[in-house]
Amino acid sequence: MKTEATPDGCTSVRKYLNDRSLCPRWRLCSGCERVRAKRNQWKIAKSLEYDLDWAQEAGVDLQVGILTTTLPGKGSGVREASLSEQYDYLTKRTTMSGYTGWHSMRGLNTKLKEWGISGGSHFIEFTNGSGNQWNTHMHSVLVGFAEDWKVPLKETTAVREWNDDLTMKLRTEKLENKSRSNKRVLAPLGLGRLYTLDIANDDELASIARYSAKVEYVTKPVKVPAGKLPEVSDFLNGNVNAKDVTFGGITSSKFARSIPRLARPFGDWMRNGPERQYSWS
Repeated sequence: MKTEATPDGCTSVRKYLNDRSLCPRWRLCSGCERVRAKRNQWKIAKSLEYDLDWAQEAGVDLQVGILTTTLPGKGSGVREASLSEQYDYLTKRTTMSGYTGWHSMRGLNTKLKEWGISGGSHFIEFTNGSGNQWNTHMHSVLVGFAEDWKVPLKETTAVREWNDDLTMKLRTEKLENKSRSNKRVLAPLGLGRLYTLDIANDDELASIARYSAKVEYVTKPVKVPAGKLPEVSDFLNGNVNAKDVTFGGITSSKFARSIPRLARPFGDWMRNGPERQYSWS
């Protein structure tokens, strides 16, 4: 993938060299952040192409969708929590009734596997339109075999059918994607009842570049709301954790920084393959 050697808005030495690690501001640099978002869009496109090519060779049909979920309502208290606390809530490993062990992303990954989703990636986004309350939510690219797809959520994108007089075929056109509500499925996971689910149609799957362009909102660059720069900076810089390490009878403290991962692949997309050799940022 080609990236800009001098991204607009970058004021560090990074603008002279194509190495994002040289920018000290990184996620708070508008130029570097646009490059990161473009890289994630490219990775989605290549992963989808890899899956679709494999499915075509195997003679099976794939289903691809984008699921957007959010935090529970005002009664939960997490809506008024800090950005860091909301991120920790969404990404928490937790126990589930009727299951043993701990389950990632509040158990959503376990459920997706049961629903026939073989792989994909979550992308965590945060907004703060009012300036008082964070709205941390999650866009998830879902990929699975069509015959195994058992996601118990209805598609939320309205579809209009029309006759093409030129080709004499029935065409479909996607309209506005409106939120639906499903408390029964989402509330046990600690998620809000509102969601959107857009499933790619045959035309979109036939032109993967067009569908990849459609998921640009999944990987939007981070935008810092007015007055929230210190909190966002602290969040993106991560937490420093101390751990006592004993070697040769001598105990010392080892410090490690935990950086929040806003792109989190799951299932088959966590494996290394011809088109998945780069880590998600």
